Amino acid sequence: MIVPMKKAKLVVLQEDREKLLRSLQHASVLMLISTEEAAIGDAGKEEAFLQRTEKSLRLMKKYREKPGLIRELQFIDYDEFVSVDPQKEGLLTETEMIDEKTTLLKNERERLAEERAFFLPWQELDIKLKDLYAVKYSAFHTGFLETRNLEELKLLLLEAGSEFKILGSAPEGQALVFANYLPEDAQIMEKVKALGFNEINLPKLDRFVAEILTEKEEALRLNQENREQLENRLQELAKEAKQLEVLNDQVASVSELKKAPVTLTLDTAYFEGWVRSDQVQILEKAVKKATSVYDLEIVDPDPEDNPPTYTKNNRFVSAFETVTNMFSRPNQGDVDPNPVMSIWFWIIFGMMMGDAGYGLVMFILFFVLIRMKKPRGDSVKLYKMLMYSSITTVFWGIMFGSYFGYTWNPILLVPLDDLLKFLIVSLIVGALHVITGILVAAYNDIRQGKIWNAIFDRFSWVLVIVGAGFLFIPSLSIAGIVLALTGALTILLTAGRTKKGIFGKLGSGLYSLYGVTGYASDILSYSRILALSLSSAVIGMVMNMLAEMVMGSVIGYFFAAIIYLIGHVFNLVMGLLSAYVHDSRLQYIEFFGKFYEGGGYPFTPLSYKLKYIDEVNEKEKTKQEVL
Repeated sequence: MIVPMKKAKLVVLQEDREKLLRSLQHASVLMLISTEEAAIGDAGKEEAFLQRTEKSLRLMKKYREKPGLIRELQFIDYDEFVSVDPQKEGLLTETEMIDEKTTLLKNERERLAEERAFFLPWQELDIKLKDLYAVKYSAFHTGFLETRNLEELKLLLLEAGSEFKILGSAPEGQALVFANYLPEDAQIMEKVKALGFNEINLPKLDRFVAEILTEKEEALRLNQENREQLENRLQELAKEAKQLEVLNDQVASVSELKKAPVTLTLDTAYFEGWVRSDQVQILEKAVKKATSVYDLEIVDPDPEDNPPTYTKNNRFVSAFETVTNMFSRPNQGDVDPNPVMSIWFWIIFGMMMGDAGYGLVMFILFFVLIRMKKPRGDSVKLYKMLMYSSITTVFWGIMFGSYFGYTWNPILLVPLDDLLKFLIVSLIVGALHVITGILVAAYNDIRQGKIWNAIFDRFSWVLVIVGAGFLFIPSLSIAGIVLALTGALTILLTAGRTKKGIFGKLGSGLYSLYGVTGYASDILSYSRILALSLSSAVIGMVMNMLAEMVMGSVIGYFFAAIIYLIGHVFNLVMGLLSAYVHDSRLQYIEFFGKFYEGGGYPFTPLSYKLKYIDEVNEKEKTKQEVL
């Protein structure tokens, strides 16, 4: 059901503002709204802090212990949550320092590696670098040459009487050093460069290259040691990562408080927001807990207001709310579609899957996921919806006699053998689903006092659809004709009741009767139930046949098991995806199209923004697993 909303108007002293906001946040019952005069605080500092904590948690991620199969719920006491422990901030600061030092060491390592790579080809030079440029009558040259031109260069230098030495190799080519007689240097170098010689200038250092390389290698070794020490320290800090998670949620919650819209006067603070009608007393208690000086007014929404929507349903129905919310949330004037939609989604999903073996696997899989991973929010609703849908999958699988693609003892029909019968069943389900949508629309009309709309515009179509269905049953064909004609005449004579003139009324009636093609199209859309169930059955049967074909030996049974496993996992996954998409489509178009308006937005009260913590308690709470 959709819970009615009340508008709350609250005035407190400015000095009580922060305490009140904390109390409201803990109660999580008031959705604050921004008025023309309201101001929203600056939470930039908190947002920047959150970026820091998230970055530190990402750094720690690879050093943390791998989570077990069962996720441990994380609870925290209220008093601890609202007071930030300096040790947590110290943990964050140290993690950031380690990250900063690691970055510096990484940059240093890259620089040292580049310098080492630069000097490495010249390590066989047996002369100090500065001495290369201190010769009076010769010109020393250092550089690289492609190996294929090396022999030609040797001949050239020998003919010129130059001294040369071949050194190490590098990606740029072969390193070499040679000395030309100074007066002939320019002429020789012209020929040398024509061979592709790439000259480089070595630094004029009073050191041997071997000494420089030793120094660089030692620096790289120390760099590696320092990085390992920082990594080990980060690994130790990662054991306290949960403290940073708590800090993250604490700061995120403070950020929510800072962004709360409030209208300030000289001495007072004014808040306005939405509260669920069933939580007004909780709101009053939260206000009284924060201050004894206040003025709280609870009023009904104005006609021009657009209050948020909160649906309150049982455990089964609430699991299917994600289907509706993906389409559009109901607004305050809507009938909550979830109680009815959930039943139909549940039934049709099972028909589309239609295999008892797959249904059993679904139940075990999603039951284990819920128990072990303990998902939150829409994820847990999705898992529960699929777990509940496994029940109808088993039921229809038994009706069809389908067990992992094998047929055994069917009760109702065999999809592959009874195509026409299955099509009729699918269309009957479709007709009942469409009629349910029309009846919900009629209920909504009656709820709004539009009784004649319910009779003339809704029930008349039910008569037409039911009557048309009875025409295919010989014993009920007469009753079908009566019902269909009664409904058609009602539509013809009343659809234009708001029009002026006899021709306007009859014209509207005839046009409305043309809507029968739309209803026929809607009902035919349910043939997709047959198509999806059939495709799943065919793929399952083919996988079984392929597996049976390779049986006959030990290796054959091994490959058969692989085919069974991969084939049926693929079929199950594709079946789940297809059933979810097409079942949702039937709800959105054929069902919701009859009555649902949507366009609502969620009720999001001021509350803790918890990403890592599961719950903040007044008192210490015993950890428990709730399905």
